[in-house]
Amino acid sequence: MKTKLRLYRGLLRVQWVIEAAAIFLILALCKLMGTDRASRVGGWIASRLGPRISVSRVARRQIDAAYPGITEAGREAIVRGMWDNFGRYFTEYAHLSTLWPQGLGDTPPPAGSRVEVSPEVVQRFLEIRDDGKPAIIFTGHIGNWEVLGAGAAHYRLRMAAMFRAPNNPIAEKVLLKIRGSAMGKLIPAGFQAALLAARELEAGGHLGMLVDQHFSRGVSVPFFGRDVKTSATLAKLARRFKCPVYGAWAERLDGCHFRIHMTEALDFSKEYEMTDARAAETAITARVTEIIETWVRQRPDQWNWLHRRWR
Repeated sequence: MKTKLRLYRGLLRVQWVIEAAAIFLILALCKLMGTDRASRVGGWIASRLGPRISVSRVARRQIDAAYPGITEAGREAIVRGMWDNFGRYFTEYAHLSTLWPQGLGDTPPPAGSRVEVSPEVVQRFLEIRDDGKPAIIFTGHIGNWEVLGAGAAHYRLRMAAMFRAPNNPIAEKVLLKIRGSAMGKLIPAGFQAALLAARELEAGGHLGMLVDQHFSRGVSVPFFGRDVKTSATLAKLARRFKCPVYGAWAERLDGCHFRIHMTEALDFSKEYEMTDARAAETAITARVTEIIETWVRQRPDQWNWLHRRWR
């Protein structure tokens, strides 16, 4: 038994090394190709191979459930767009630190930059940065969500991003090196994640969270007219610190160009004062999930339909 276990662990390490080496080589090649070409090639390959693999069945089922009566052509357009976005997202990792123009100071990116940000959104970033208060900024797996963290770093907005680490610990180091240099502090998901996030907010910091995936121990809230289980971590932290909550996402415009959308601070003052904690957490999570749904409805081709949201 011990011999089999050692063999299994040895083979698993070999698999990890091969996967990590492949990721490293692909990203190194993407770096050499340049930003636009890497993004274009990544999208082209993914949009042609992705729809053919079995996992795309999950996407098709969920699209059919979210859009009753959708035509086959409409569904396949969303699937191809999703894979195109995902392929671009991956190859753009190699250029994450350079997507935002350098030396912005406190001004919006100039016309023609890869990232469009309105003066109102920039002002919101700066107010969050300078008010000395903790805040939570949430997003979803839509567009290129890594662009938001890189933007916060460019505007010197102290923010810790919560993320789910890959199962491959060697690949995790490769990706974390890229993320960390472009985005700053990272909090891996796990049993200590909530504690580390609370410490960050307690110190007056800011927290970035992805909030659009299934969580079996979460609260039930509506999403496209059907209940989904969603983590209440954001709601718990927001209630504990009574801090402002914002929603933001990076919409892909054309190729490797983006527009940043950001809500005003959401008013949860009523929920912060409720004595029924579960009801308050459910109300906050429902509002956040509703906002995610509006984004997905705007650009369904840019959301990750591969994750089983309805179970």
